[in-house]
Amino acid sequence: MKKQVKGIIAAVVTVAVLGGAAGAAIWWGKRSDDQGTKAEAKVRTAVVERTSLAASLQINGTLVYGDPHSLAGGGGVVTKLPEAGAILDVGDVLMETEGNPVILIHGAIPLWRDLTPGVSGIDVTMLRGALTELGYDVGDPESQTYDAALAAAVDQLYEAAGYPAPKTRPAAQAALKAANDAVTAAETNLTEAQAALTAAKAGPSSAELTAAQNAVSQAQRDLDAAIAAQQNPDAEPGLSVAAAQEALNLAQAQLTDLNKPRDTTAEQAVVTQATEALDKAKADAADAALSTVSPKDLLAIPTQTLRVDNVQTTLGVIAEGEVITYTDTTLYARADLTDSQRVAMITGTEVEVELPDGTIVPGVVAEVESATQDPMTWEIIPAHARIDIADQATVAAAGRSGVTIRLVQAEADDTLVVPVTALVALSEGGYAVQKTDGTLVGVDVGLVADTRAQITPTYGELNEGDEVVVA
Repeated sequence: MKKQVKGIIAAVVTVAVLGGAAGAAIWWGKRSDDQGTKAEAKVRTAVVERTSLAASLQINGTLVYGDPHSLAGGGGVVTKLPEAGAILDVGDVLMETEGNPVILIHGAIPLWRDLTPGVSGIDVTMLRGALTELGYDVGDPESQTYDAALAAAVDQLYEAAGYPAPKTRPAAQAALKAANDAVTAAETNLTEAQAALTAAKAGPSSAELTAAQNAVSQAQRDLDAAIAAQQNPDAEPGLSVAAAQEALNLAQAQLTDLNKPRDTTAEQAVVTQATEALDKAKADAADAALSTVSPKDLLAIPTQTLRVDNVQTTLGVIAEGEVITYTDTTLYARADLTDSQRVAMITGTEVEVELPDGTIVPGVVAEVESATQDPMTWEIIPAHARIDIADQATVAAAGRSGVTIRLVQAEADDTLVVPVTALVALSEGGYAVQKTDGTLVGVDVGLVADTRAQITPTYGELNEGDEVVVA
């Protein structure tokens, strides 16, 4: 311990040697020649204390929120923006485009397309998971398809944010009207097809059958008359027998055709097609009545909460590219380190952080990074440490500011302490302190910190409250 301490206090005790033991001998020897009051006025003393002593590493640092991250806009004219420093949670509205909200959700990937009924993919799964975290009922939590249950959860998200659901927008309403008009047209087509099928199944009317039967009877009479005229040379020329027979055959064929069961295959096919068209139109109308979302509506962030760091766009411009940067909401201390400081900073070590107003809060070394070189600029990035601070309420008042970080490296409790300048280096080795009566008391030197030294008497008597000479 003596060898270690000698290196630390060498510069200080050089002064002590000149004004300490050797100096004391000269001073005491000259006292009889000078006036005592004048000599006594030159003596500087200090009281021996019994206290605690701590040696610490002190580093300058800065309270920061961490590196900023950027958020890209999904398009649309910006109509409302947040203020820098605002703290927002998932489910909150970040900004507005064209009067519509851009709502924050928790997710690892951004939305890149419109999410409409029937669309499937990992983006749908992410949205379902984000709404589940917010407490909404999304139906099947494992489904990758955008369905009515998910759309209903979107409606609740908008309602909680204080905005109407996307389905109430003019474009959505126009699409819904078109879908309902298509349903009406499909219903009309089905009604007409069903009427044609019913008529086909019913067969000929009684009037049609009677007319056909009468036509057969008349044709038979005409044939009989033609045969009679052929046998009577005096008869006036009329319908030939062949023509009359052909007319009879045609009338009989028409009557037979009317009495046959009707083939309604064609009419049935028309009805089937009309039914399918109506079902599709109804499904489309149901989908059109659901809310759909796009990258302009929802913005995925990897955290549950963010702090708006900088707003990089203005009202009236298109929300494209980087529009806002954000950080975490937790303040921590960051400090660049020398090589020796980096070695002393061990993850998990408790430290003290002194704020600009003198307030001291406890911290913990959370991360230590070695020096690196930027591959693009070849600039050396110094080693640095992150100090986590649990008392966020206190550091929030300080905000981004400079701080002092102290790492206690050694402590000595309930020990005798004197100023370092009270130590006298002895010619035979070791150290002593000089009492005001000129007595030298040998001491072992322990911890040295803040210009004070821990001492243990090795010979002579020294007690708390005694006065010793200081250089």
